[in-house]
Amino acid sequence: MTAVVDTRPLRHWLHSANSPHLVICCGEHPDPATWSRAVCTAVCTGGPGDAGDAGVSGSGQAVVQLSTCLGALTPAVLLELVAGGASGVTVALDGCANPVDTEAVVNRAGTFVSALGRPQHINVAKVLPTERKHGAAWPILGETAVPVSRRTLFGRPDGLDLAEPSEHPTQRLAAVLRELVGGDRSGTELDHVPTGIPRLLATRCAGSGVCARTCPGDALIVTRIVLAEASSDQDAIAQFHLAFDPARCTGCGQCLEICPESALEQSGEHVWSSLMAQERVDLRAGLTRRCARCGVGHGRSGDLCAVCAFRAANPFGSTMPPGAPHGVDRGRQPGR
Repeated sequence: MTAVVDTRPLRHWLHSANSPHLVICCGEHPDPATWSRAVCTAVCTGGPGDAGDAGVSGSGQAVVQLSTCLGALTPAVLLELVAGGASGVTVALDGCANPVDTEAVVNRAGTFVSALGRPQHINVAKVLPTERKHGAAWPILGETAVPVSRRTLFGRPDGLDLAEPSEHPTQRLAAVLRELVGGDRSGTELDHVPTGIPRLLATRCAGSGVCARTCPGDALIVTRIVLAEASSDQDAIAQFHLAFDPARCTGCGQCLEICPESALEQSGEHVWSSLMAQERVDLRAGLTRRCARCGVGHGRSGDLCAVCAFRAANPFGSTMPPGAPHGVDRGRQPGR
């Protein structure tokens, strides 16, 4: 999982501010204060007027220092700030320890903003701008170090009901894209943007559950109902159901490699409109026997699953998973 940065305090502040342009500095940036007197060319200052009691009057820009490097985060962090009311976002790369990954995150966030036709821009700045601000410096904020409005101080809510950000990067990204798209559109304008989330088929699944037990994001879910316990004249019989939650998938591909029956296959990718619809996919349902040795479900004849049957036939060996690359010692398989 990627690091989880909670943007809710910043979004509550943005709700009361006057659509400032945000300059984002990574957690390792040595001196964010240098940006508090820099004027970004992409700033949308707007007209004069009240900037809100949570902001700095007349401010068209603010500096935000994150707790970690942006390169380790999901693009959802930047998109949440745009959804919260930022007029634009500039990410400072001059103090970033991982500028390549950070720029990739920024570019991906910018792709979504552009595809949605939003007026805001998300870009990077590799050097400090030469134009300097006169008078008071721009405010420097943190994820939780934000000005408190008088409304909040007196216990009056600002009307925002923000859910806790998901620890699953794809799920969090789909959530903020739903917000940016709006309730009256399906988000098909984003379907040309790659998701990296496989569309799975499991026509040969026998219900072993190995994929679900090893999935790092709990995206695969196996449920099993025992219909008949094992007896002297029959194997245990169970009904299984395999489902896939693509919004929890990391796209690592581990499930495709680990299945002892080679039952999972990829058939293209999910698109963003389907991920935003939060639809769980039913992959396979059927009857399965319970392995007499390890207890997992299997669809083989006999009372042993594929792994236990191999172990029984080769007590001093092991087997590599299906699809292992050539040149790898197929007599060894970690964890098997």
